[in-house]
Formats: sequence, structure tokens, C-alpha cells
Amino acid sequence: MVMMSRWLIRSLVLLLACTSMTAQRWKLLFPYQSYTIQINALNPDHLYVGNWANQLLRSYDAGKSWEIVPIGSLAAENYLTSMVVSATDTNVIVIGGYQFDGIRRSDDGGRTWKRALNDTNNIRMWYVSEAIVEDPASPGRMFAARGAGSNAFYRSDDYGATWDSIGTVGKDITTRICTMALRPDSTNIIFLGCIGGRILRSDDGGQTFHPTEVAPGKTTLFPDSEIPKIVFSSTDPRRGYAVSAIANELNITGNGGILQTTDGGATWRQTAGVDTSWWAVDVRPAANGVDDDIIVGGFRLFTQETIIKGDSIVMRSPDGGKTWTRFEGIPWGTNEVGDTIRNVWSIRWDSIGRRLYMCTSVGLYVLDESVGVDERPSTPSTLQARYADGTLILIDTAPNDQERTWSIFGIDGRLAMSGELQPGIGERTIPCGALANGRYVIVLNAERRFRTAPFTILR
Repeated sequence: MVMMSRWLIRSLVLLLACTSMTAQRWKLLFPYQSYTIQINALNPDHLYVGNWANQLLRSYDAGKSWEIVPIGSLAAENYLTSMVVSATDTNVIVIGGYQFDGIRRSDDGGRTWKRALNDTNNIRMWYVSEAIVEDPASPGRMFAARGAGSNAFYRSDDYGATWDSIGTVGKDITTRICTMALRPDSTNIIFLGCIGGRILRSDDGGQTFHPTEVAPGKTTLFPDSEIPKIVFSSTDPRRGYAVSAIANELNITGNGGILQTTDGGATWRQTAGVDTSWWAVDVRPAANGVDDDIIVGGFRLFTQETIIKGDSIVMRSPDGGKTWTRFEGIPWGTNEVGDTIRNVWSIRWDSIGRRLYMCTSVGLYVLDESVGVDERPSTPSTLQARYADGTLILIDTAPNDQERTWSIFGIDGRLAMSGELQPGIGERTIPCGALANGRYVIVLNAERRFRTAPFTILR
């Protein structure tokens, strides 16, 4: 845990040193593998992020502090890539993922977990990319699209406690389901993104599916193409967006890209980003209230040749796909296991808290916009720090006896001081008169929890 906190602080202090000439920049919240994020619909300060090895990261203060919540054995080599926090009973959390063994569920906010669905023959049961969703028109009803073992489609009518298989997609149509989406104006209309660059559609609530046209006269892009994410506009549900990933460096030309539909998903077309591999997309209302503001993120398998463009590419279209601009200056770093590949796994617009989050291989980011992020009231930080007369004064409104050590990092990310944390309530002090003028960050460490606070020394 101390090592994870050190990666976090090194990234944070580098951000303190960065300046930007643009009105928008991505801010790193923590540098750990992040595959999906869900926001509590009743309190957007409550965040849940899927990590790996059965680890869920949870924050109750909009990302100022985090807890690591195990949902199973930490020896598992899995990735939490599909998650639902119920909109009406936010104590219910349902999770599946890549290299997963089914669906796990908590009904007490993550304190305890049970397996809600598994394969009785112990065959793989993956939910690859945002492949579990809740019906917005009928909270408590959930759907899950299985991406390994079989292409089964499941429904739950009791907040994910029990599941029924209501349909199966034949292996002659696709060998893997990657993701799913409900059309907001009619949740009987369901879409699946699949291997082969196929987008399947159901008009009967998931009982049957048929391929849609993804190019003139074609229902598939390339055999290696994947459709890992599909979203629809909240402004006009006839408008939808999907992204395509490339898995074969021999099939780059004409592959990948951003697909759009303007007829409710009957047909789709590549309209931008072709020859580039993408994994993440989300959409929010544009500033003019008419168009869609689209954000996409790229992806490349770590085993692929780097001639495939994708990782580190994040783009935005504020006018429904007419023009695109790439985000520059994203503070990419290194994750907790030393990887540096910059895949974007999920982009999530929080329509209640009005924040835009990005889950990547090297951390969780939030878009710091000129309006919205810093102006929205949120849970105040429980830890504040200020320097006076050679002493660092900590104001701690939520002391935790599990926090045993402290570390101070300088603006260059280097450890400046460390020590054992003395117990106390309210105000605590740490002598640090030997530190030079400058900006610093202090971290309080517990085994499964960490908190941070910036401070400045100016004599």
C-alpha cells in the first residue's frame, strides 16, 4: 500500500508543477489500473472504480481519499471491467469482468460480496467491457452479456440477486460479445458490440438478435475488429456512437474508427478515426443544447506492434462528430505494476455531478473544465495541511487509527521526509523546518487506505 501511495504522490506533485494554456486538462486522481467507473446516482461524490485481482477502489469524497475493497481472492488474475451501482438502491453493486468467473454482488455498499451467477460447469464467464447494465426505465432490472464460454444473454429483475438466461447469440454470428447498450427511448431495443466489428440489435428485450449494417452492404468490418463500447445520445436517441478496436497489425487500413448512427441503430458508418484502434466512448449534450459532445479514447494490445495507433490518443468532438480535436499534454505515467501502455478503457460522463472521468491502464483521470468540476459543491477534504514557523500543521476531521505512517514528497516527486504518525484528534504537528521553500504533498498511509493534502512552504 505504501508503494501504491508513493506512485500516487509522485504523479500528483508532477501535476502541481504543470501549467496549461488550455481551458481543459485531464487531472490524475490516482495512478492505478482503472477499467471502469460508476457513480452513485444519489450522491456523485461516491465513486467506484474497477481495478484488477478482485480489487474495487472506493471513494466517498469525490476522489480525495480512497479505500481498496476486496470482492474475492486477491490471488485472482482478473480485471473488473463491467459494473453497475443501482440507481435506486445504491447499496447494490454488481460486478463482472475480463477473465472473471461470473458475477459478484454486494447489497451493503461493498462490505460483503456473494457470487450471484456462475457457470455450473466451471466454464469461463466473462463480461468484457461495460457488459452489465441497469434498465434506466425499470431500476432493479439488469442485463448481462456474456463474452466467453457462450454468447448467453441474461436478465435479472431483482437487482442482480438472481439471473435468467433469456437468449443466446450463435457462434456463427460472432465468437465473442464485448459490450452492450440500451437505447434510452426504448429499452426493449438492445445492442451488442462483438468480435468481427459487428453490432447486433434486439427489438424484443434481448430474446433474439440480428446483425446491423456497419458499412455499405456489410454487417462486419474485419474478422479481428472488436466493438467494445456503444452509447446513445440523451438529446436525440436516434443518434448513437460506437468505437472499433484493431487486433491484427496486418488489418489496419480501413479498420478501427468511430462509428455513428442517425437512424436509431438500424445502420452504422465509420465517420472518423479510421485506421486507429479505439476502446472507449461517451457522449454528453453539447454547449448549444442541440449537438452531442463526443469523447473517445484509444487502445492497443500490449502484444501488438506499435504501428497500430491507439494508446494515448484521446479526442473530442463538441459538434456531434463534424470536427475533432486531440487532447494534448495528458500527464501519462506508470501504474502500480510498472506498466506504461496508455490504453483508455472507459470514459464516463457523470450527468449529476457534471464531471467527466477517464479510466486508463495508468490511472483514473477527471477532466478539469473551466465550468463544472471545481464549482460544484462536494464533500470537503478530511485532511488539510499548512506550514507555520518550521512546523507542518495537520487539520484532520476524520482521524483513522489504521494510518500509521506519513510521507512528504517534493515537487519533483522525490521523498523529502517520512515518519510514524502520532495518534491524535483534530490538530497534529510534524516538525519540518529543514525543508526548503516550495510546494509539497503529504500522504497518510494505511494498509488499504490513503489520503493526501498539498501544502506550500514560503518563508
